[in-house]
Amino acid sequence: MTETEAAKRPRVSARHVDPDTGHDPGQDALERRVAERTRELVHANARLREQVRESERAAHLQATLYRVAALGHEQDSNEAFYRSIHQAVGELLDAESFCIALASDDGQWLEFPYYVDSSGAELTRRPMGRGMSEYAIRRARTIRLEAEEISALIARGEVDAATYGTPAVSWLGAPLMGARGVMGVVVVQSYRPDLHYTPQDAELLTFVSYQIANTLQRRQQAEALLILNARLEQRVQERTRELRRQIMVRERTQKQLKHQVMHDSLTGLPNRLYLRERLERALVAQNLDPARRFALLYLDVDRFKLFNDGLGHGVGDDVLRIVSARIAECVRSPDIVGRLSGDEFAVFLENCPQPESACLVAERIHARMAEVIEVGGRHLHVSVSIGIAISQPSYRTVDQILHDADTALYRAKAAGRRRFVLFDETLHASALNVLDLEQQMRDALEKEQFASYFQPIVRLADSGVTGYEILIRWRHPQRGVLLPDQFLPAAEDSGLIETIDWHMYRLACQAAPALLGRDRILNLNISPCHFHSRNFPRRLLDLAAWAGVAADQLCVEVTESSLLSDPEAAAEILGALHEAGVRIALDDFGTGYSSLSHVHRFPLRTLKIDRSFIGPLESGPRQRSTAIVSAVLSLACSLNLDVVAEGVENAAQRDVLLSMGCVHAQGFLFGRPAPPEFWMSSPQARPPDPHPVPTGLP
Repeated sequence: MTETEAAKRPRVSARHVDPDTGHDPGQDALERRVAERTRELVHANARLREQVRESERAAHLQATLYRVAALGHEQDSNEAFYRSIHQAVGELLDAESFCIALASDDGQWLEFPYYVDSSGAELTRRPMGRGMSEYAIRRARTIRLEAEEISALIARGEVDAATYGTPAVSWLGAPLMGARGVMGVVVVQSYRPDLHYTPQDAELLTFVSYQIANTLQRRQQAEALLILNARLEQRVQERTRELRRQIMVRERTQKQLKHQVMHDSLTGLPNRLYLRERLERALVAQNLDPARRFALLYLDVDRFKLFNDGLGHGVGDDVLRIVSARIAECVRSPDIVGRLSGDEFAVFLENCPQPESACLVAERIHARMAEVIEVGGRHLHVSVSIGIAISQPSYRTVDQILHDADTALYRAKAAGRRRFVLFDETLHASALNVLDLEQQMRDALEKEQFASYFQPIVRLADSGVTGYEILIRWRHPQRGVLLPDQFLPAAEDSGLIETIDWHMYRLACQAAPALLGRDRILNLNISPCHFHSRNFPRRLLDLAAWAGVAADQLCVEVTESSLLSDPEAAAEILGALHEAGVRIALDDFGTGYSSLSHVHRFPLRTLKIDRSFIGPLESGPRQRSTAIVSAVLSLACSLNLDVVAEGVENAAQRDVLLSMGCVHAQGFLFGRPAPPEFWMSSPQARPPDPHPVPTGLP
């Protein structure tokens, strides 16, 4: 070994051993130093572990606090938010008993939206009092109390023991601070002796209270915003509804005004203005598409003037309402029914490619109108006449189609009413002829061109004349002698019929004394227009007395159809005539409605069997005609009524009637209608007929 190496080796101190005890003092010192160093290392390790735990605790605390802060931004319900806060707080401190208490908006109540209590206590809404929660709210700061301190508060009256509830070992509460003060409190409490809350727990709960308060405020603001928006939306909706209501009222008012302008006030049907508008649109559509055709039905209530004048305007209005409703039942949408004026109606068929379609509608209307109308305590039989015009490419204006439909209506009324007529070009010329005919009749009245013709009524047994029926003729200066069916329909439509009738009655009564003698009867035909005049019986009797004709030598003939217009008025007029001694004869018996009821209701003296039942007897007895005539004869015999068979034209018919027991007859076999001069010169002769009448016509 070198000297240098020797110098580098550690020097070993010499041991000093106690010779008595053998103990080495250096060894003891070394052990003391090792023990001290070991203790230092243990302390250092403990401090290091504590630092690690503190670091982990701080990290966990930080993460939990972040989670608590994040919970406030989630969209969960308040219940879910409170539960999540409870779970997060429970990870940081003991929260077996946890509650959130909130003061009401007016500060009068304390509510517990969330609580968990290990003691089993139940927290309910209560008036704001002197509980521990209220104490923390009043102090407005975080409070950590032990049992002794709580007892002291109770003793001083700061806290009410009854409100406080189960005593806690340790109690910790942090106020929920809002923009307007304390909103409530979040509380944890311990019932375990080994669990006490620390200042760090108080700091933690204080932080949590901030998060809860911020979240509650944000949610309250959001709820307030939602409420505000809801109220605003409600106001907008209310205002919108109000505006809509105002718009609806305005639109309804406009519709009502338009409806009033475009509809009839009595029936509620569209009026002439509305109908013209629809027709104008239909004409435009037809011009665009010539194949598109429509139809117009022009309707008029037959004999409506009798209802209106005889029964009053109130009954007339009721009749119009019923008629309008019945017509409306016969059409379908989009077809319309309108009232043009008075008793005139129209039916517009928008899509009517064939005339047959319009005819079917007219037939439905006639069928519906056949039912009796009960109005004003009376049973009325109302019918309508219908004129039909089908659209043509030649139509350019609404007035053209209205005119043509009106022309067809006039022809329907002239043909006997209760029927419909389709317009064609011949009707146009005919309408002009009717106007000329009306003026010619007025001239004929002034010039006394109307004459009374007499046709005898005889006994079948010996052909002896028992009376005469008066028939009117017109001695036309250009056309010769005209029969009644050639001018009376126009006279009825023009209103001249009543004047013509009285002219005929006067002529007949003037000629009657020389023809009748003492035993013969004068038969006068009565038009329905006379039933609305209560003065008719007195006027007729005065005329007969002026001419020297006794009342019992007069017989007024009425048809069954004329009685239907107003049975009550007819019964009154005929009753007055019957009381004065005038005979009443029912003409054309068996062809009208409810013949038997007429026999029962009216004061009849004579039944005249219609010629339609007599004609088939020409070739011998026929089962149906014979049965009807036999039934009429039996009925008349049982009621003590006379019977006159009309339209007897040959001996075969006469013989059959004689064999059946018929007493009286009338017809060409016994004499054609002739002027009174002829019968006064040769009562039993049969005058030649200058205008031969086809078989079956008067």
